[in-house]
Amino acid sequence: MSGESGRALGRSFWLLYGGESASALGTAASVVALPVVALRTSGDIRLAGLAGTALSVGVLLARLPAGAVADRCERRTFLLICDLSGAAVLAALALLASGGAVTLWAVLTAGLLLGAVGSALAPAENVVVRSFVRPEQLPRALALLQTRAAIATIAGPLVGGALLAVHPAWVFAGDAGSYLAAACCTALLPRGVGDRSEAGSARPGLWATLAEGVRFVWQVPFLRYAAVNAAVLNLVFNGLLIVVVAAGGDVLGVGVLTAALGTGGLAGSVLAPALARWLPPARGIALGTAVVALVLPGFAVTRGHWVAVLPLGIAAAAGPVVTVLIGVAQMDITPPRLQGRVHSGIGFLAQLVAPAGPVLAGLSAHTIGLTGTVAGATAVVMVLAMVGLVITAGGTSGRSCSADPLRERRNDDAAEEAVRGRT
Repeated sequence: MSGESGRALGRSFWLLYGGESASALGTAASVVALPVVALRTSGDIRLAGLAGTALSVGVLLARLPAGAVADRCERRTFLLICDLSGAAVLAALALLASGGAVTLWAVLTAGLLLGAVGSALAPAENVVVRSFVRPEQLPRALALLQTRAAIATIAGPLVGGALLAVHPAWVFAGDAGSYLAAACCTALLPRGVGDRSEAGSARPGLWATLAEGVRFVWQVPFLRYAAVNAAVLNLVFNGLLIVVVAAGGDVLGVGVLTAALGTGGLAGSVLAPALARWLPPARGIALGTAVVALVLPGFAVTRGHWVAVLPLGIAAAAGPVVTVLIGVAQMDITPPRLQGRVHSGIGFLAQLVAPAGPVLAGLSAHTIGLTGTVAGATAVVMVLAMVGLVITAGGTSGRSCSADPLRERRNDDAAEEAVRGRT
């Protein structure tokens, strides 16, 4: 990235990005450590798997309420509370681990709380980024967030494994430190930036607030498709991990194929800004989804061999492109006062069925084999891409997908310029 592009994003964005990047890396390490500690504590691999389930449940439970809170509270304060809460949970777990007093219930509780904290951070960060970054820079900013996730996916397990070899407490202590670093960066952000809360006016109840965001998603055809698209792709890629494990054969093979997923995601994050400027959102999402459908059969044919990293990497590269296109269009369509709730609504729907991916893939592989499983996933993704192309043909392929709520966004733009980050 050129220095001019970096300056265009602004100091406030880089503070937020740097702090949350540290936190993302630490969390990726903890995600590896939690099931390992649970296995060592219980001696039962089934109970160890509950650590990942607890994390997913925390994400789902917190996502919708977090969006509503992010729309009603001062976002900087909300981010600080989340970062400090994550640091407290991990510090407590590190202390228990260092004294040999960690229990299965402590690991499960920590997983649940960490999933909730991470899920709560997402909508608030989304709103703050929109406030800090000018519209023409949003594709680059969102792509950087995807790059951060890809790097954390690659480096986090390596860091977690190295620290686990010393002592589990080191992993959790390091992650607690990463949350504290994020809190320090958040504390340096300007106060009130992106604050669109309705202070001084009558506010609806929490459930009515949540329903308003979901209703907005349902009223806009593009957002409906985006939510379904993200849900299906998450389901497929979560299940694909099981196929990778089964196809890899030995530890080295699994490692190579898993690294292909992370490397592909990183490459897609780098390409996403240019593609977001070139492709209208609905068409770009449909084409990205079609790429996944076209390369999955190549993985089915070559699985078990190192040449399989190419189709697997290409499929993974399409994911960040689709995510960035959805994010840019969602920010453009959604009125400022609903940003947190709409982001949370799409994120909730996107993750709702994802935990079922590994189970469905395992059952399918046992019943019809790995090739049949990949073929079935290919068919589902291809149907998803065709639906997207139909939506494109129906006229929602423009960069500002037609929707009445856009009028509110246009009316708010002038007022929002006063708080858009220029630091």
